[in-house]
Amino acid sequence: MSQMYAVVGACRQHDRPLFVRPPQAAVIEELRHADPGEKVHLWAIWDGDTMVGVLTAWLFLTDNLTTMWCLVDVHPEHRGRGHGTRGLQVLVDFARANGRTRMVTESHYPADRAEDHPFRMFAERRGFTLAQTEIIRRLELPVAPDLLAQLAHEARAAYQGRYRVESYEEVPPALRPSLCDCMNRLSTDAPSGQIDWEPESLDPQRYQGYLDLDARMGRGRLTAVAVEERSGQVVAYSELLLQPGTSRASQWGTLVRVGHRGHRLGLAVKVANLIALQARHPQRVDVTTGNAHDNPWMVSVNERLGFQPIELGPSFYRDLEPTA
Repeated sequence: MSQMYAVVGACRQHDRPLFVRPPQAAVIEELRHADPGEKVHLWAIWDGDTMVGVLTAWLFLTDNLTTMWCLVDVHPEHRGRGHGTRGLQVLVDFARANGRTRMVTESHYPADRAEDHPFRMFAERRGFTLAQTEIIRRLELPVAPDLLAQLAHEARAAYQGRYRVESYEEVPPALRPSLCDCMNRLSTDAPSGQIDWEPESLDPQRYQGYLDLDARMGRGRLTAVAVEERSGQVVAYSELLLQPGTSRASQWGTLVRVGHRGHRLGLAVKVANLIALQARHPQRVDVTTGNAHDNPWMVSVNERLGFQPIELGPSFYRDLEPTA
């Protein structure tokens, strides 16, 4: 696992000066987490006694049962020798053996190499199609308190009386069922390009497992929610993950439920989380996030907060032909 961490880290950092690698112990702890909703599988690619690559596959167990998410990482010093091609075939065979008819993967590369980057060329020459391109953005901290106060006031004027907005380091149990409902809609309600996803199946018990994993990893989590006053249900959320041993916060999901849009709730939850982040974790120096290029509403929110593009985050899919 230590060698795996070194190989994958070298791959992720190559030509990405702003990439921040989480500590080894945290990465291994997360890979070993027993998640009832998905199972991770790992392979090493060897050249003699040297590990030169790592294959990772995630099998969804309770939803999206025809899809497998996967990654192929080959150490930069060992590329161009067929390791990635052979590794991909292992993943294709594994997907078929587990009844999966679609493989999905992702990558990162500079915006000026969107058409001809070697990662895209590798994927497309092996049957993958570009599904969607996210723009990865970075926000330097701290954000000016006056700007956050102004944006919070603007959002509050649009939602006041119908919703309340709160940020938590641990969401109260009473709010978790409706929070999970929101999280389950992220894959279906947010733009996903050419990939159609089923709703996910996160429930409070599985969510508690993630909180337990946070504790084992030493990872922090800030979750801002918008609660509808009438029903008491979470109808919007935004989540920041604070990996241990780094000075970065990572923006994970942000969603406003259909039927509750148009009240500046996306802006409200993002601002609430940033205010909490700067107050409780002032040692964090930046936040990264990714948004689909065809999601102008969330892109607009991020631009107003000061996020700046740093790279692209494309995803690719391959439909697997039936076996004889």
